[in-house]
Parts: sequence; C-alpha cells; structure tokens
Amino acid sequence: MKCTTPYFAGLADCQKLMQKVVGIALTEKGTTFTKATFITEATWNVNIASKTTASRNTTVLPFTNYERTTSDATVNETNLGFKDKDTDPAPSMVGWLDISYCDYKTLFSLEGTGFDVVLFLQDDTQFATLKSDNTIKGFRAKINVRKDLPPSDNSQSSYPVEINFRSAREFENGYIDVPDHTFDDILDMVPVGLSLSVTTALSASTGVVVVQVNKRCTDTGYAGLILADWEVLASNGAPAVSVTVMVDDTQGQYTLTINDGAPAALIAGEWAIIQCSDEDAGPTYLTYLSQALKVVAE
Repeated sequence: MKCTTPYFAGLADCQKLMQKVVGIALTEKGTTFTKATFITEATWNVNIASKTTASRNTTVLPFTNYERTTSDATVNETNLGFKDKDTDPAPSMVGWLDISYCDYKTLFSLEGTGFDVVLFLQDDTQFATLKSDNTIKGFRAKINVRKDLPPSDNSQSSYPVEINFRSAREFENGYIDVPDHTFDDILDMVPVGLSLSVTTALSASTGVVVVQVNKRCTDTGYAGLILADWEVLASNGAPAVSVTVMVDDTQGQYTLTINDGAPAALIAGEWAIIQCSDEDAGPTYLTYLSQALKVVAE
C-alpha cells in the first residue's frame, strides 16, 4: 500500500443531493461512450433497438423500488483502541423490476455473465464511471435473479434482480451527466416483447419447424413477419445455418425451414437458436423483439 499526497479541493456552491435509482441499463462489456454520446438520445436508441444485431448491446430494466445492500467497510481495531479502515467492499443492490413474469423469465439466461451497468436516477441524470482515457462506461457487475415463490405481502417486489458490482474503485471515478432526454424516453426505445414457442418440433428430415409468435404475456398472435425478420443467432450445424423459407398462417403461427450451408436440413441432435423481430418503417429501429429460442432437430 502507498499513500498519495493529500490536496484540499474546496467545496462547490452547488450542494445537490444524489437522487434515487429508477432503473438500469445492462450494456455488453466493452461498450463505451464519449461525454457527448453518453447523453445523446440517438446513441441509446441504436444500442437498445438497432435492427442490426451487432449494434444492439444494451437492455434497460425499470425499477419499482430498490435497496442498497453494500456490506460495511472492514474496520480493524488495535488493542490500544485505534481504528482504521482496511477495505472498501464492492457496492451491491437489489432492485425490484417493473416488468411481467414473462419478461422476468427472459433474464434467467443473463446470470453469470458480466455486464457494464449504467444507473438512471430520478432526476433523469445518468451515472456511470469515467475511464483513464476519458471515455465513459457502466460499472462492472453481475446480476442474479430468483426462481422463487410470489411475495406474501407486497406484490411490487415480485421480480427482484440483485446487482453485484465488481469494483469500488469505479465508483471513486463516478461520472454523472444530464441528458436532454428522460428515462421514460429511454424506456420507449425498448422493443415490445414477443413470445416465441415451438408448436411442432424441428424435423431432421425436412428442416421444417412450426412456431407460434404471440405478443408477450398474451394469447394474441403476432402476424405479418417476413423472412428477413427471422435470424439464427447460433447453431452447431454446418455454416451458415439460416431460415430459408417462411410461411405465415396470419394468426401468429409460422412454418419455417431451417437449413445449413449445404444447404441441407440439420441432422438429429443438431440445434439452432432463433429469434424474430419487427422494425419501424425506416427501417432503422426494432419495434418488436422475441426472446431467443433453441430448436433441436429430431
């Protein structure tokens, strides 16, 4: 350990208190901003809802409430009664999400992955960390969600997410700025969720799978998707696996043909992870987006 030379820095005339956290953005590790783009609405719109998959690196989660769960700093005391702080624990919090159970289930797959988390505060300011190269990023963290019973008292706490930050030092370099947009504007960028499910399993002989697309948490089918709205996110089949044919029954049921690069149907046991979306008239941004769904050839 090495001490630094202390310098007094005065006090600002402004003594505004920090506001409560109303939501977070989970950004993929490596996502950075300049001071200008951090508060630019168009930057967030691309990151959240770009029709180009490679450009989408962010999702946003709104809170109904939250609690700071950071452990107390470690303080050691000598036998003469002298006390000194040993370590600063990494901050942590639990937030209760303003979403549905159908949305909450899509977060289960995010556990164990490291994200950079930007905090949105009640006064519409944005809170992140400033890097040594003067760019801005979210605070490093991992999240946990709970597979648990409904709450027995306050239903507002139905969907908790635990955010365990990895570095107190990043908060030492915290950066707050005021954008022209509001957190509600950010939420409006998030595509409406679609639920994607298998009706008839993927056939190893034909490459055909029948799926149902509904507006999330409803029984209302979502019709009108075109072939370009389907994407294979990953597969263990021979490259490049893609959806080559689509038939829409106009009730939200789609018959898809998935082939590998041969082209040929996936053999039994091979799989593909598919996702569907719909976009605005631009087309620039997504207006609807399903969860990722794994289909296995049988």
